[in-house]
Amino acid sequence: MNKILIIEDEILSANRLKRMLLDIDDMIEIYGPIQSVEGVVETLHTHNTFDCIFADIRLKERLVFEAFQEVMPCCPVVFTTAYDEYALKAFRNNGIDYLLKPIDADELSAAYCKAEQICATETSQKLQSVSKELKCYRERILIAKGEELIPLKVSDISYIHTEGNIVTAYTFDGESYLLNLKMAELEGMLNPDVFFRLNRQYIAHIDSIQKINLFFNNKLCIKIKGCKEDLIVVSKEKSASFRNWLNR
Repeated sequence: MNKILIIEDEILSANRLKRMLLDIDDMIEIYGPIQSVEGVVETLHTHNTFDCIFADIRLKERLVFEAFQEVMPCCPVVFTTAYDEYALKAFRNNGIDYLLKPIDADELSAAYCKAEQICATETSQKLQSVSKELKCYRERILIAKGEELIPLKVSDISYIHTEGNIVTAYTFDGESYLLNLKMAELEGMLNPDVFFRLNRQYIAHIDSIQKINLFFNNKLCIKIKGCKEDLIVVSKEKSASFRNWLNR
């Protein structure tokens, strides 16, 4: 974690908390203390990019929850308070821990580690999401047909079928092309938002799905436009992923 915000209306308590946090990690940047509900609202409106917030609950005669109702923090919150009656409300406001004053050093360290793990997980998920967005999927597949090389547009492919070692792409206009690729290779090349591996034999374009019937044991039976096969089965294990894919 890099940036921590302290919300605390008592300067002595804020300074003690700051020292304790720096004892845990002297590389962090600590902002605040913010001492009022109005100050919290203003800060989060302009700078809601902290890694964690350590927040007292009572600020003067008001509650910090009032500020969070107007602008919710985009990070975990560790609540620090002398009162124990707000615990449930705290966990409804991004709270990940609830420390009673005077704050115990070991409890603070545990809360800090919890916040650090959450930040690390969220960062990893964001990086995976960005990586997925940046990945370039195949737009064309070069097909050898006799002595001719044909650039087949992936967007024209309705479905792909394999039988034995023969892999064939079928287009929406009814043409077929032999592919010198394996199904696993194709699955990695094609945009998963557009193509779905129904089973070992079929990969389908989302616009090629004509009919879906419930099958026994929570399986699905799929009909693909232009395909003669009427019994393309999606397994019980894959059926939930298939529904989510269609229901985006």
